[in-house]
Amino acid sequence: MQLIQEKLIQTAGDGEEISRAILFEEFARIRPSLWNLGIGFSISQSKSEWRNGKARKPPYLSCRYNIGDLGDVNIVAFYYPLLADWELMGKDAAGFRQRIRSAMREETIHAVQILTVKNKYDESRWAQYRHRNAQAFYEHLLGKIIDELTQTIDGRRAVLTAAQLYYEDWTITSVEKLRETDRILHGRDGYLATELIRQLAQIRFGELTSEEAKGNAWDRHRTFYIGNLGTTQDLLRSMAKTLRAAAPQLLQLSPTLAEALSEIEEAIRRSAIGQPAHIIESFDVSAEIFLSGEKPETDYYTCACCQSK
Repeated sequence: MQLIQEKLIQTAGDGEEISRAILFEEFARIRPSLWNLGIGFSISQSKSEWRNGKARKPPYLSCRYNIGDLGDVNIVAFYYPLLADWELMGKDAAGFRQRIRSAMREETIHAVQILTVKNKYDESRWAQYRHRNAQAFYEHLLGKIIDELTQTIDGRRAVLTAAQLYYEDWTITSVEKLRETDRILHGRDGYLATELIRQLAQIRFGELTSEEAKGNAWDRHRTFYIGNLGTTQDLLRSMAKTLRAAAPQLLQLSPTLAEALSEIEEAIRRSAIGQPAHIIESFDVSAEIFLSGEKPETDYYTCACCQSK
């Protein structure tokens, strides 16, 4: 880790080089944990992705896995969208680092969700009897979490707050509207549970949620009704504070949510133990390629699962 930091910082002569240095330091920091978890990691230089026959802007990061059995979990980091947040964050090094770190943690939590559900399905004859594959079992659990949480007024309020934070949509004021949004954007009910689990995991680890980590960048590129709260950043912090306060009650309302969070947190804690040094050393090569401006032989190191999601 120290080696890559020195190489990158020595070359940082302007804002772009500084942002590159921070980006690769964060890649190097998280990759050993992903290795321990059995999660692949790759970097893409793509500036667009083809979806449904159309070229679209790629995401910051993407968790890929096999449809059906949830195998071959792999996180793809899209270099250019991530680097572009240097400008979005006002060229603030600390803010940019926090933004990248939160985004990486977010996708790690998503990947660990997939791994824990797959393991549970593979080890449970009951789950295999009731559900045709691991993905169907996963969707069942997500729907069950939302059903458990929305049985009470306080639970519904917390779920809708989480939905507004994630979807950046303050019009989601009912469970019906949430289900409609999930269906339109993700093709199924209950998707928000994935993001709620992630938000609560970040909160319980004492971190900023990914939404909060964008800081005052919201006010440069978003226009929301913020009432008397001053800025969008203040609004998001207020909403996240509400979600933090509700977290203990949410775990009481949904045993399925509590179990999922416990499994994810335990897996992430275990991943921090005994990180192999050779993973960081091998990662130096990728950093040098990007800093030199050369293009790797392949766009990014990938697995078959990236073609199936």
